[in-house]
Amino acid sequence: MITISIIGVDPFMVRQISKAMTSKIAALYEVHKDEVNFYAPECLYIHDGVEQNTWNVLVKVNAPLKVKVLEKQAVRIIHEFMVDACVNLSVEFYYYSQDNRYEFIDPTHPRYMTEENTVDLFEDEEVEEEFEDEETGEEPYLGNIFEDFDKKMG
Repeated sequence: MITISIIGVDPFMVRQISKAMTSKIAALYEVHKDEVNFYAPECLYIHDGVEQNTWNVLVKVNAPLKVKVLEKQAVRIIHEFMVDACVNLSVEFYYYSQDNRYEFIDPTHPRYMTEENTVDLFEDEEVEEEFEDEETGEEPYLGNIFEDFDKKMG
């Protein structure tokens, strides 16, 4: 399992980056695309009290020790897909022994949620917006507030 954490980029942008990068990373490491995942925390990357998001970005790659020999090729792929998402980029690799990884996969469910097997409960429902004032419980006035003014001026 390859997990790529991207810190300092909007998570929705990471969704696009991951969709494009997954196949190349999987091909490099000779694993199925199901073995490549991304982690995109909603966070601030901070230096000396100043937000660095998109200015400075940190990518952390967690991978099995056996693929360490492919590190230079992996960093080139990561750079290729990250170069337009940030100004400065740092990439760190962390390796683990396969003996130290455990998975508990439920065979009665798909391994991953996809656009095809995900159900949107609100897809067909119209959501009514309520325009009540939270403090008083009153609805706001939607009439012509200048009605009397218009009469006096006309």
